[in-house]
Amino acid sequence: MRTVVIAITCIGFALAGCSSSDEPTDAMPSVIPTVVAGAPATSTDASASPSVTPQPGNSESDSPATPSVDSAPITPIDPARYAAINNEVGWKSPSGNVYCKLGFTAFSSGCQATNAPVPDGADCDKPPFSADEMSKGFFLDPGQVTPMCFNQGAFGVENAQPLEYNTSISFNGYTCYSRVEAMVCDAGGGHGFVLSMQQATWN
Repeated sequence: MRTVVIAITCIGFALAGCSSSDEPTDAMPSVIPTVVAGAPATSTDASASPSVTPQPGNSESDSPATPSVDSAPITPIDPARYAAINNEVGWKSPSGNVYCKLGFTAFSSGCQATNAPVPDGADCDKPPFSADEMSKGFFLDPGQVTPMCFNQGAFGVENAQPLEYNTSISFNGYTCYSRVEAMVCDAGGGHGFVLSMQQATWN
């Protein structure tokens, strides 16, 4: 596992597969963690059951103001709208907290957030930076997620445009979903992550 410290001012997600349809689709696959703030946490153990999506009503904090991550239809977006240099795509969350990029080379895909908890398994002890000074997020590789702390912007692209809520983008075998609650990315093989100010979970 590569030890890299790359901080950020914003963080993003990863994408998968390509779709030309602009019609709303079903919610995100249930094989990746889709915890919303206040709901029971999902396991980060890769050997855990592949069905880890919490159902609405699992938490007393569930309410119309905080719907389940998979409660609204998702509209796929043409990744060409988010094209970046080096045949990559990149975007930010509508809140500006998360920046994401998907590419073809090692360590070119993932998301990072300016404000997020430290993901389990991330090494954030990188003097002279403290964990509070670094952004938190994940690298994406096919079928694999690596938690990380960053001391610079790893996934920012020039003039990054927001990926609107309840839309998804697929590219190079990854799919990322922009939800009000979090950015959710699928790396394939039942692995993915959820990233927001309240959570940074993965499997």
